[in-house]
Amino acid sequence: MAKHLPVIIALACLWISLAVMYVSILIINSGLMVYTLDDAYIHLAISKNLTEYSIFGVTRYGFSSSSSSPIWNLMISAVFILTGVSDLVPLVLNVFAASIAVVILYVLLKDTEMNSRYLTVVLISFIFFTSLPGLVFTGMEHTFHVVFSIVLFVLAARILSLGEASTRSQLLLMLIATFFASAFRIETVFLALPVVCLFALRRKWVYALAVLIMAALPWIAYGIVSAQNGWLLISNSLLVKSVNAMDEGVSFFFVRGFGSLLVSPHLVALLLASVKLTSAREYGFWHINNVLKLIFVPTLLLHVLLGRVGWFFRYEAYLVAIGVIAISIQGHQFISNLDLSSLWMSLKGRSLEKKRLYGFAFVILFVAPLAGRGVLAVVWTPLASNNIYEQQYQMGLFLNNFYTGETIMVNDIGCVNYLSDIVCVDKWGIGTLEIGEALLNGSMSATMLQNIATERGVKIAIVYADKYIPDDWEQVGNWTIHHNIVAHASTVSFYVVMPSERSRLIDNLILFSSSLPDDVIQGGLYTTFL
Repeated sequence: MAKHLPVIIALACLWISLAVMYVSILIINSGLMVYTLDDAYIHLAISKNLTEYSIFGVTRYGFSSSSSSPIWNLMISAVFILTGVSDLVPLVLNVFAASIAVVILYVLLKDTEMNSRYLTVVLISFIFFTSLPGLVFTGMEHTFHVVFSIVLFVLAARILSLGEASTRSQLLLMLIATFFASAFRIETVFLALPVVCLFALRRKWVYALAVLIMAALPWIAYGIVSAQNGWLLISNSLLVKSVNAMDEGVSFFFVRGFGSLLVSPHLVALLLASVKLTSAREYGFWHINNVLKLIFVPTLLLHVLLGRVGWFFRYEAYLVAIGVIAISIQGHQFISNLDLSSLWMSLKGRSLEKKRLYGFAFVILFVAPLAGRGVLAVVWTPLASNNIYEQQYQMGLFLNNFYTGETIMVNDIGCVNYLSDIVCVDKWGIGTLEIGEALLNGSMSATMLQNIATERGVKIAIVYADKYIPDDWEQVGNWTIHHNIVAHASTVSFYVVMPSERSRLIDNLILFSSSLPDDVIQGGLYTTFL
C-alpha cells in the first residue's frame, strides 16, 4: 500500500473535494443536484430520446445534429438502458473518468525517475490545475477527453523518442486513444496534427497516416449520419459557435489567439515553462523532454488560434492536463536542483543563492495562475450550478407544467428539452437546422425569425432579449438571477408570439411564480397581477 501512496493520496484529495462540492450544490439548490452548464442537459435530452424513442435528437420529434460529442450521448444512453433514465448518470461517469485519469497518469509516470513525494505533488497538481472537480460537475464529456488525451500525448512522445525501440502494443494503445479522444472532443485534432508531423519527420509515414485516420474517423462517421438525416456534415453545436470566426479573415484568428492568451495566464505559464525548461541542444532533438515540448507547444498555439478557451474551464482542460504532464517531466531535474526541501533553511539563514532564488520565483510564477484556476473552479461550481437551477432548470419545469407537446422557441435547449416534452424551435440554431443555416450564412434577422416562428406554429418564446426579437412580440415577463457566472445573460424574457396566447402565458407565469426560488427576481407585466 505504501508503494502506491501517491495515487492513494491524490484520489483521496479528488474524492474529498467532490464530496464537499456535491454537498454544497445540494444545499444551494434546495436539495437538487444540478449541473453547471445547460449543455449537459442537451446530452441528457438526446440520450433520453435515443433510449426511449430511438431518435438521436434534442427532442423526440426528429433527428438533430446538436451534439458536440456523439460518443458521450451513446455512452449515457447505454447506461440508461441498464439503469433507466437518470440525470445522475453523467455525474457518476465523470467521477469514474476523473478517478481513472489520476490512476492512468500514475501508471504512466510511476516508472520514471520521480520520487514518491514529487509524484504526489504532480498528481494533486494535475487534479486541481486541470480543474477536474469542476469538470465533473459540468456533466459533460471533458473528463473522458482528458483521459484519452493524456494517454495519446504520453505514448506518442514515448514512441517518437524511442524510435525503432517502440513496441506494437504502444502503437495500438496510442491509436485507440487517438480515436476515442477525437470521438469525445473535436479539439483532439490540435493534438493529433503535431504528432502526425513529428511522425512524418521521423519518416514513420504509416504511423503518421494511422494517427490522422483515427483522429478523423469519428467525425467522418458522424458527418455521414448527419448528412443522411438532412443536416450538415459538422454538428450545429460546433458550427454555430464558430459563426463570428467564419465572418472574419485570417487575421481574426491571430487576434483571437493573442486575446485568448491575454485572458488565459495559466496557458501562458504552461507555454513559457515548457519552452524554458527544455532545450534540444541540451537533451537532443528526439529526447522525450524535447518531444513533449514539440507536441505541446504547437497544440497550445493551434488551440488558441482556432479553438476556444474558458466557458467554465472546460474547452482547454485537455490542454492544461497535457501541459502539466509535460512540465512535470521536463521540470523534474530543475526542481531537484532547486532543492525545495532546504529552501526554508536557506531563507532563514539568508544564504539563498541568486540562481535558486530565480528558480523559486519561476516556480511561483508558474504555479500561481494554475492554482488560481483550480481554486476558482472549486469555488464557482456551486454558484454556477445555482445559476442553471434558477434559470434554465426553472424554464424546464415551467414548460413541463404548462406547455407539454406545444411548439416553443428557446435559446437554451438543454433543461427545457430534458425536463419537458415540447416541440422545440432553437433561436440559436443548435437544435433547428433552418436557424443554424441562417446564422451561418449571415441572413438571420428579426423578420426571418418571425417567419420561422409563424411557419412552425411557435406559441411563446423564452429567450434572451437581442436584436433578432421581432417588434411584434410582446414581452410579458422576465426572470433575473444574481451572481451570474455561466448563463449567457442574467435575465431571460417571456414573449408572446401568437397573440392568442397572451392571457394564457400571463396566467401561467402567475401560477408558477410561487414555485420560483426566492432569489429569482421576477419582472414584467405579469408581476402587476401578483
